[in-house]
Amino acid sequence: MNLSLVVPCYNEEGNVKNLIEKCEKFLSNQKHELILVNNGSTDNTEKKIDEFLNIPNIKKVNVNSNKGFGYGVLQGLLAASGDILSYTHADNQTDPNDVLKGLELLKDKNNSNFLIKGNRINKIKYNWTLFELFVSYAMTIFETILFQKLLYDIHGQPVIFHKNFLKIWKSSPNDMTLDLYVYYLAVINKYKIIRFPVKFDKKNRLTGRGNTDALTKIFKEMILQIISSIILRFNIK
Repeated sequence: MNLSLVVPCYNEEGNVKNLIEKCEKFLSNQKHELILVNNGSTDNTEKKIDEFLNIPNIKKVNVNSNKGFGYGVLQGLLAASGDILSYTHADNQTDPNDVLKGLELLKDKNNSNFLIKGNRINKIKYNWTLFELFVSYAMTIFETILFQKLLYDIHGQPVIFHKNFLKIWKSSPNDMTLDLYVYYLAVINKYKIIRFPVKFDKKNRLTGRGNTDALTKIFKEMILQIISSIILRFNIK
């Protein structure tokens, strides 16, 4: 299997070096390409990525202006050449080694109708606030009712699937609702859904755009996700 791992980077200049080193360490025995998407960054993220382009299996995709997490992921996936596609965050809160752990769960190598997705565990242990926990579980209930399917830990990473799955994406959202879109699309198309436990440790974040956990920011993101989810529900094919 050839793996393409897509990582969108928005103002992650302080994380790029650590991210690449971890990815190359854990993926050294797996045939892969690492696609780093400079997702409209306004800092030196692109320059930091450029420093590592001499490594043969590292590719850069440049998005001139930020249009959202989902847009950045999609641009990276469209540039991928692997049979197995995956995406995750750039901010060190997720572990690149989880991609390999997820792949090990794929028993039927000939089956392309699957979605492997991390399920974040022990959230209090890994520095989640009570309000963040409330929002996470509240959104699980809301999305499940809205879409009439059991959908939990929607933003769990990494996300892993066969390249054929990408062919049925129609008008995928540009924002964080991409995680919901991908999850729901796999469910309604009766793909095999494989969830596995991962750590999502907020203290591991080094620097970057999303480093603030203010209640107002979390609340705002929740409202935006509710609105985006409702729009998605009535537009998804």
